[in-house]
Amino acid sequence: MPHDNEPATSSPPPARADRRTLMLDASIRVLASQGLRGLTHRAVQEEAGLPNGSVTYYFKTRDQLILAVIDRMATLDKMYAGEITHELMRMTAVRPIAIDYPRIARSLREWWNDGRDVQLARLELELAGAREPLIREEMIRCQAEFRGFAELVALALGSTNARLDGHVLLALLQGLLFDHVTRDWEDPEILEVGLRRAIESVRY
Repeated sequence: MPHDNEPATSSPPPARADRRTLMLDASIRVLASQGLRGLTHRAVQEEAGLPNGSVTYYFKTRDQLILAVIDRMATLDKMYAGEITHELMRMTAVRPIAIDYPRIARSLREWWNDGRDVQLARLELELAGAREPLIREEMIRCQAEFRGFAELVALALGSTNARLDGHVLLALLQGLLFDHVTRDWEDPEILEVGLRRAIESVRY
């Protein structure tokens, strides 16, 4: 117990932040299973197992909830994307460039399988963004770092227009992602061959 002349020290309880994260992760699961139409305060509350009114306390409107979910998804994906970018940059640092496609494909598969709900939710929001400017703008903002990763890889591959080639590379990978999480195919060669062709398309 502190003396009268000593300031009391205390650390903020983690419960608030933890509850907010719990709600956002529950929102991702709702998006993945029910789509954007199913994303309501009540649905998230039930998915998270929280008392009535909990989600509304943190997110007054549905738009606030959606924007926070987009930020949460970007945070979850950054670790995987950063690690894969680091691997690719290391592989392109030698001459001749020697990319271990099976290894990168395994890393991508682990990312997409472990975070399947995140990827399904993201695809749902990408489609919604084609109709709703608020969602589109936030998705573009949060994906800026991932576009930066793709541009770095394009530069390392010898691109003279990293912005264009990074865009193409990211679009091709998103196509593989869509096919992987919606078709649920088992053959690992599909991803490896697709990855090879995506990277070779921007290699100079």
